[in-house]
Amino acid sequence: MTSTAPIDFDALLAMFGGDRQITATLLATFAEELSADIVAAEQALNQQDTEALRRIAHRIKGTSANLQATLLSAAARELEQACSETTEGVRVVKHRVMLDQAQSVRDAIEAWSMAG
Repeated sequence: MTSTAPIDFDALLAMFGGDRQITATLLATFAEELSADIVAAEQALNQQDTEALRRIAHRIKGTSANLQATLLSAAARELEQACSETTEGVRVVKHRVMLDQAQSVRDAIEAWSMAG
C-alpha cells in the first residue's frame, strides 16, 4: 500500500487480527459518522462557527488516524489549526482539502467492502 492511499487496509486489518468482518463493521460506522461530520462541518463553516468547526475537525483527525486514514487525519489537523490561527479564506481552503480527502476515504471504504 502506498503512502498516498486513503486508508492502509492491511495495517487496519492487522490491528483487528485479520478479522475482516469487524474491520468492515468499524469502517461502515466510520463512514456514516464521517458523512454526518462533513455535513456539520459545512454548516459550521457557513455559520462562521470556528469553534464548532475546530471540534469537528479534531474528531475527524483522531478517528481517521486510528483507522489508518492518515491523509484525512492530516487534512483535518490542518483545518483544526486553521480554526485558531488563520483567516476565513484559509479555513475555506483547508475545509475543501478535508472534504476531498473524506470523499477519497469513503470511496476507498466502498471499494474495499465490495471487494471482500
